[in-house]
Amino acid sequence: MAHEDYVMKDLAGYWYNSKYPPNYKVNGSLYHGYKNGVEETLFYDFAVQRYDLYFTYKGKPYHFLSDSKHVAYCDEHYTEEYQVFPDGNAALEQFKIDGKSIIELIDELEDVEPV
Repeated sequence: MAHEDYVMKDLAGYWYNSKYPPNYKVNGSLYHGYKNGVEETLFYDFAVQRYDLYFTYKGKPYHFLSDSKHVAYCDEHYTEEYQVFPDGNAALEQFKIDGKSIIELIDELEDVEPV
């Protein structure tokens, strides 16, 4: 699914991730409708807004470069690409750490920041 296929506008004109939508009724508006800042950073800042992404897992840092054409797992300088994905959601679903996707590890990630 390409970025333009899952990024939609709500009735108020705000962009959102239609594959992993926010739930304002349950979560309120503090994190754009997501339950915490980690979900907001992954599903909104990274997957919708195309910010670069940094996080750590078990002390190891991970860096993702995001642009209008692709997303890449890369080095800490964002210059060498190790694995490429068509969009942010694909990276969240397909990149594996210890055999699990980023989404499966969401509650174990640390230092999650848009860059």
